[in-house]
Amino acid sequence: MLGQIFKKIKKVIDIPNKLIRVSSNGLKGFPFLKLGPDMDKKLSVAFFGPCSLLPIINYAIKHGHDVIHVAMCVDESRQTHFSPPLSEINHEAAEVNVIGLPLRSVMAAGAVPFDGFGNEIFWPRLKTESDHEAYLKYCVEYISDFIGSISDLLDGKPTFFLSFWEPRQNFMGALFPRFDLSNPQYLVMRLNAEMERIIRTYPNTFLLDVNDILNSMGRFRIQDDYAREISHASNMFDTTFEDDAKRIRTSTPLSRIYDTGGQHGVYGHCVFNAIRDNLAIINAAAPIKLIIMDLDDTMWRGVLADGDRSPYERTDYWPTGLAEALLIYKARGGLLAICSKNDPELARAEFDRVWRGRLKLEDFISVRINFQPKSENITEILDEVNLLPANVLFVDDNPREIDEVRSVIPDLRFLSEEHMDWRRAIIFSPCTQVVQVSMESQQRTQTLRAKIKRDQTQQKMSREEWLRSLQIQQRYAVVRSEKDRNFARAFELLNKTNQFNTTGQRWSLEDIKALFARDGYIFCVFLRDKETDNGLIGLHLVQGNRIIQSILSCRVFGLCSEYASMHVLAQHILRSHPTVMGSFAPTGRNFYCENYLEKCGFTQDGDNLVARTVPANPSEVTSDTKIAW
Repeated sequence: MLGQIFKKIKKVIDIPNKLIRVSSNGLKGFPFLKLGPDMDKKLSVAFFGPCSLLPIINYAIKHGHDVIHVAMCVDESRQTHFSPPLSEINHEAAEVNVIGLPLRSVMAAGAVPFDGFGNEIFWPRLKTESDHEAYLKYCVEYISDFIGSISDLLDGKPTFFLSFWEPRQNFMGALFPRFDLSNPQYLVMRLNAEMERIIRTYPNTFLLDVNDILNSMGRFRIQDDYAREISHASNMFDTTFEDDAKRIRTSTPLSRIYDTGGQHGVYGHCVFNAIRDNLAIINAAAPIKLIIMDLDDTMWRGVLADGDRSPYERTDYWPTGLAEALLIYKARGGLLAICSKNDPELARAEFDRVWRGRLKLEDFISVRINFQPKSENITEILDEVNLLPANVLFVDDNPREIDEVRSVIPDLRFLSEEHMDWRRAIIFSPCTQVVQVSMESQQRTQTLRAKIKRDQTQQKMSREEWLRSLQIQQRYAVVRSEKDRNFARAFELLNKTNQFNTTGQRWSLEDIKALFARDGYIFCVFLRDKETDNGLIGLHLVQGNRIIQSILSCRVFGLCSEYASMHVLAQHILRSHPTVMGSFAPTGRNFYCENYLEKCGFTQDGDNLVARTVPANPSEVTSDTKIAW
């Protein structure tokens, strides 16, 4: 069935067999920098939508991905329906859904209360502001009803709704108001905004704005609204109607007027790469948690020793763009550090002079400015923040410094060449992005700075005195639904933590929902000390008397948090079960917790680790045991 649908529609849209070599944003020839590993895993994708999806589907098939296409047809009354029906297609096996709702159906539906039938070219007849507002309202109602009708698809599997193609300009006229509903370009922008508002109420469902891709590659050679109604909003192609070939004077085909050759392939390539990149963000694949920056010819233009330069000469153009990129990364919860071979006093003074408060040394969790080998400085930084080298990016213009660091810390990631591409790589790489920013993420630099201060204090007293001096307090919460206000941060911590992760298992939203359905829950741990409120820093996944997995943030290593939480949790479980069961699986990165369960009193019993008594409660941690189980 899929093959028949595909062949039929492919006759209408000419999709070239030869794909132009493009980058992820549609340009040719330049080898854009990559911060993460190559994503060569083949995906299983279910596409739901009209023929406008075919360039994406065609690209996916040609590159060996598993594709299901449920065509969305628009009949003569401009109503939308699936062909074949959803009930006849086994789409559950796909790991991601991609949905394209035809704009033509939406704009036709908006006309029905005015015109009595579905009229996709009705919008120019709207006269008053209230007419335009009502038309928008009716269009949004159609979108909402459609999304509600396919809610079974939106059960937690990653799902991307493709945005409507926005008209390339104001078709009412160049001098008409830009941000007014009489402008169809602005109208479609509002429809995209409303569609995103609606789909955001469903778990793991996102808007993929293809207008970003169209703007990058250029609409002139692909968008069809110069030749047909704006509501069709799709790829330009030559007509195949027989009578068009019998005209008295033959017209030049659109493919020649606009030189459309290869553009469908470029578009399909770029959208599919965006789907794959967004999946990597959702799955937190190979995240970068810390960026370490050199200074000379990296954080500013030129070398400090070369003499005075004005702040403008030091920072205009790419350095300011790079600084903004670092602040964007920090706003997502990323950490920043500096590692530079320079005179510390002169370098700090120069930093303040040229950045003039736009970028501050306080934005960096650690600053190492000296003449030691950079590998030593970076090793110290990694020890301070408790991060694995694989989750750290080092940016330095000097290839000799890169080689020196790589020889000692080979798992680190590096940027050195093509400094004009650093900003784009840092902002848009999947490994520097997150699904959302939690309160804990916003405070990450502050909480890590508090950890460093704690570590410095520890050196001045015994461990017991130091722990007591911190006045550690823990509270707990039980999460039994993905709608719980603590779920997002718990889910983020679960899938991003490596060093204290007893099994290393990664969980999809569907997996977690299945755990909740089996009466499982997430036991969340919150820690506060005299320096800062660290927020949600640990968790245990529990079902019955089994602790499936235990997680602890590296920010609170050494504070006995994991033992206090196990005491409270095991005490609760043993009230209704004779034993508590746990498990540990080495991942090559979770050495920190390899003896955790044994220290909590668990012993080997066949394939399981089992505890029959409540583990000791560390006296240095005060736990609030008022918990809504």
